[in-house]
Amino acid sequence: MENKIKTLTYNLSWASQKNVLMGSEKDFVEKCQAINRNCYKEALKKIKELHRIYKFDVIGIQEVEDKDLVTAICKNTKLKGWYRGATWNSDVGVYSGCAIIWNTNTLGTMKTAKTINLATPNKANKCDARTCCIVTTSKDINLVVAHFPWLNNVNDVKKISKIIDAHISSNGPIIILADTNDEKTLISSENPLIIKNKKLSHGLTKEEAQAHLQSCCWHKVGHEYKHLQSTGDYILSENVTNIHIPLAKPENTTTETELYSDHMPVIATVDLYEQPNTPITSAPKNSTRKSGLANFLKSINLTRRRMTSSISGNTERIFSRTRSRLPSFTSKRKTKPPPIFIYHRGSTAQGSTARGSTSNHI
Repeated sequence: MENKIKTLTYNLSWASQKNVLMGSEKDFVEKCQAINRNCYKEALKKIKELHRIYKFDVIGIQEVEDKDLVTAICKNTKLKGWYRGATWNSDVGVYSGCAIIWNTNTLGTMKTAKTINLATPNKANKCDARTCCIVTTSKDINLVVAHFPWLNNVNDVKKISKIIDAHISSNGPIIILADTNDEKTLISSENPLIIKNKKLSHGLTKEEAQAHLQSCCWHKVGHEYKHLQSTGDYILSENVTNIHIPLAKPENTTTETELYSDHMPVIATVDLYEQPNTPITSAPKNSTRKSGLANFLKSINLTRRRMTSSISGNTERIFSRTRSRLPSFTSKRKTKPPPIFIYHRGSTAQGSTARGSTSNHI
């Protein structure tokens, strides 16, 4: 199994996909329209170009709006595994989605998947949509794509950790590809997410992240938000190396034309063999169901032989000790081997779309 996993996380701007002047990226879409550029389509081309260079094993996309987004990325990258999920924003009456696309040869096929909402309903039971998709593969690797609520303090980081922890049942490695809205850089190697007793970070200190991971967001001169000075687009795992923004940051001048999304893409390498708490179980080359059943039968047969041998040996020793007191016709009884019970498990499709509840306790 490959241990150096190449990863990409990218927020592709729902407003750019719909080409509407809305949300915090209104000024970005205005700029794209002003230069007659379909920034979303150009972003898809850029993902294809980056994949030719880096050969990504897993890609996480936030703000998935376009119905053909996953199809386009799978076609451009030849990656086979995918899962798309969305949660409901009851404030504005729309779904907000995320998608994860991965290499099934290196990371395994989809075993389980779910979509949850990381947002908390208010007193009126209204809720933002902060989508989090969790896929566990046949190699026991947990792939997570997420769009966090705004992180204002350390307790917010702990709260998110607790929610995600409750929805991961596997103890395998965890890779999170997320727009964490971490403007204050609360997540770092000094203050990681703690999920399943694993310390998950981007591998940088707070100061290093603020120097090298300013990925959010493009804004015009004079905008209330600063231009590309915030952190938050992260790849989080136990051993992340070489995390960086692979493109030159666009200017917010009138002459700038190299625009793709209001966020910058972030890439990194995750070393699964260097995870301190997570041994990797490689998936068998043959069918998981067939080989798993074969191994199960082998273990049953081995147990049966051991039990039979042990019982026979014990019987012989008892017979020897009591030979003088037993009638001459006494003989060893044959031990009937234990019955074999066979458990069949169904398969799971590789491509799946789900809409999650706004509850944190799905």
